[in-house]
Amino acid sequence: MDEPSRVPDDAFDTDGDGAPDTAVTVEGIDLVVAIDLDGDRFADHVLRIGPDATVREQVVDAWIPGHDEFGADEPADQ
Repeated sequence: MDEPSRVPDDAFDTDGDGAPDTAVTVEGIDLVVAIDLDGDRFADHVLRIGPDATVREQVVDAWIPGHDEFGADEPADQ
């Protein structure tokens, strides 16, 4: 993704409205699913699916690929 939380043009259209709204990527050992619910091209929900199939919702404004969700690496200013 070119910007944090940005849903790219090649994302999936999961609601059938013709606009891409769901991006799937891998970060470390987690599968990351970013979902744009309001059509503004930025993720409103980010889900992380771990190797044990545990699904965790992640705070969107703190999610930047490559940064620890618990603050070990602070997100860059936008």
